[in-house]
Amino acid sequence: MPPSQGRRASMAAPSRQTVLQSCGFNCGSRCQLRLQVEDGRVAWVETDNAPDSENLPALRACLCGRAWGHWVHSPQRLNYPLKRTGPRGSGQFQRISWDEALDETAAQLKRIAETYGPEAIFFPFGTGASAMGESPIERAVNCYCGHLRFHSDYSSAQLQAGAMALFGDDGYLSGSPLEQLEHSDLLVLFGSSPSTTRQGGAASGPFLSQLRRRAAEDGRPLPVVSIDPRHTAEVRSPEDLWIPIRPGTDAAFVAGVIYQLMEDGNADEVFLREGCVGFFEDTLPEGAPSGSSYYAYLQGLGPDGVAKTPEWAASVTGCPAPVVRRLAQRLTQAKSAFITQGWGPQRCEYGEQTARSICLLALASGHFGKQGTNSGVREPMRPNNTQLPGAGENPVRASLPAFMWTEALTRGTGFTAAHGLQGAPQLMAPLKIIVLYGSNCLTNQHAAINATHDLLFNEALCEFIVACDVVLTDSARYADIILPELALGEQENIVTAGYSDRLAMVRQGHAWNHHTAERMSSWEIGLGLAQRLGVESRFTSGLEGSGPLEHHRKEAFALLAETSAGEEGQSGPCGSDANDQAETRAPRKSLPCAYEAFRRNPAACPLPTPSGKVEVYSAALTRLAKTADLPQGQAICPIPAYVPAAEGPEAARAGQFPLQFITYHGHQSIHSNLAHLEIMDSVMPRALQVNPVDGAAFNVADGQAVVVESERGALVTHVHLTPRIMPGVVALPNGAWHDADMEGSRLDWGGCPNTLTSLRPSPIARGNGQNSCLVRLRPLTPAEQTEGRARGYDC
Repeated sequence: MPPSQGRRASMAAPSRQTVLQSCGFNCGSRCQLRLQVEDGRVAWVETDNAPDSENLPALRACLCGRAWGHWVHSPQRLNYPLKRTGPRGSGQFQRISWDEALDETAAQLKRIAETYGPEAIFFPFGTGASAMGESPIERAVNCYCGHLRFHSDYSSAQLQAGAMALFGDDGYLSGSPLEQLEHSDLLVLFGSSPSTTRQGGAASGPFLSQLRRRAAEDGRPLPVVSIDPRHTAEVRSPEDLWIPIRPGTDAAFVAGVIYQLMEDGNADEVFLREGCVGFFEDTLPEGAPSGSSYYAYLQGLGPDGVAKTPEWAASVTGCPAPVVRRLAQRLTQAKSAFITQGWGPQRCEYGEQTARSICLLALASGHFGKQGTNSGVREPMRPNNTQLPGAGENPVRASLPAFMWTEALTRGTGFTAAHGLQGAPQLMAPLKIIVLYGSNCLTNQHAAINATHDLLFNEALCEFIVACDVVLTDSARYADIILPELALGEQENIVTAGYSDRLAMVRQGHAWNHHTAERMSSWEIGLGLAQRLGVESRFTSGLEGSGPLEHHRKEAFALLAETSAGEEGQSGPCGSDANDQAETRAPRKSLPCAYEAFRRNPAACPLPTPSGKVEVYSAALTRLAKTADLPQGQAICPIPAYVPAAEGPEAARAGQFPLQFITYHGHQSIHSNLAHLEIMDSVMPRALQVNPVDGAAFNVADGQAVVVESERGALVTHVHLTPRIMPGVVALPNGAWHDADMEGSRLDWGGCPNTLTSLRPSPIARGNGQNSCLVRLRPLTPAEQTEGRARGYDC
């Protein structure tokens, strides 16, 4: 009997119990869950019932948080350790004991480390609802030998690299907080929809609505301009403006706007000369060729010889030239415009160009470093989480770009710094073990699932895969051993406020008397593995006399003290029959606007760039371009110029796949969490957004089941005809679980977008460019309709 099971079996539970817990899904909001437990099962989920106030908003859960009980009790829940019996990806497993599972995993780790070295062990990126942040399994492996690292992520790799080139930091913490909107009179959103991506009660979505409501009550409306292929909920007032542009063309749109600002004499030319490198010819760094400045690019004095007029921008973006000029005028009229971007626009082949150009618009328009403005990046990710004792010191220095693991798996020791490797000139060993911890990024959330399947199916490449998760994801179906983990809300835990914009918080949750089956906590799994690897004493080092949860508690309250404004509220038990679970909240400290000190005095407060200034022209990128091994036709550009993607609008107009395909965060799931639940689909059905113009061109009707095809695969979904997406673009919510016969047609009936997307990375960050994807639509064939009906699909 595993420790978790014995501990919970001894707990006497009433027939009904209210348990205060936390939503651990990776939107980051950490909303409060009040689990209504009956006979060891969650009957339903309530959420924060505290009074809402301006400084201490209620941490109310969204639809996804309220579906937590359905998630932990779903048919896909992992209850026992499993061993694969069929081909990888087949989902064929047999139940085994914990001793067998941990013994086999430890034996494989030892064998691979001794045969190939620690660089052959890899932990992919993951955003699953794991128990406590950093993996105790990773801690055990680090105590034993270490493993190949990764850097960047699937969320914002291109934005991080773009901000680093411009400002010398990755943009995660340096943007202006949303409270700066109290001093703004215009909000410009590039591909950003906080009402969807940050839905929790204390997150940026509700906060933005509150700020706009307060501004209207004060007689100072805060209009929104949304530059996005999709019409989002942020555009809802008469003064708001939706500007649809083709995916991946933001840099062209920005160039047209800045051209107009320069033409009208309304650009901030003083700052562009004094605070920037490379906007004008006379501020280029030493060694840069003549005609390589951004100004030369705008005026057509650079290599392409084309002036970036609003008419040129219109030809690329699909946005009429008068609308381009209209935004330039609104930026000129605004006293303080807050320019920001979501993470969707940069998730394209040239996402670094997209990210850098949006930031440049803030600089050029003068809405930078002043009260009520932003730097063009997303609102900052504040210090938001603590966890069990960390993963420990990893002695391996080599690090892959997170998205490039399939390339490394293929190239082996031929994967080098020219492909994005950091910390070493080349890999010293091929990837031989993959350890999935709360990650669905092996297939479902990666790209080109059919090609990735073929790599994983070949056991001569990757010799062993172990997965630790709460549910049987599509990625876990490729594992040789599966270790079932307790969910965050099923065990005692300490949780901090997450990505809340307004409050700092520490919440303690207790274990409750649920049907544990044979699941273990991640700490117990890591400890069991450490014992078998002979490193138990190192694994538990520093925890003598306290334990991991006490360590976590101390870190959490230290973070609360560091980030709060010192006005604690709502401390103590939250509600009746809550197992004495305490929650402490306090308003967060206010943050200044982005780069205010630098803007005020660039010489006295230099940026961490080589020049100390904003590097519109990046000499570092020029050097990288000389050494990088890029896919055919790809290039690195030292300025934020528009570069056509291999699967961008130009290719759409010329080829057999005429539609640009993008994904977005829907209300049905958090990444792929909850995407397998029928109840979520019944409340918020997934469908492909198609403009009626394209519906007529492809002869598809609203609600019709269609096949969406790219060069790499095909999926089935239903069509939603709507004018809320521009012609030439189709969009599908992300996260749906892949469901295909991989030994047959490989047609994906689950509607997973990454059946269609490409493994082609971006050139600088080597990030995922999934929003650079061309597709076409067709009706189902009679044979496919027959298969669909047999599957229970509404054809």
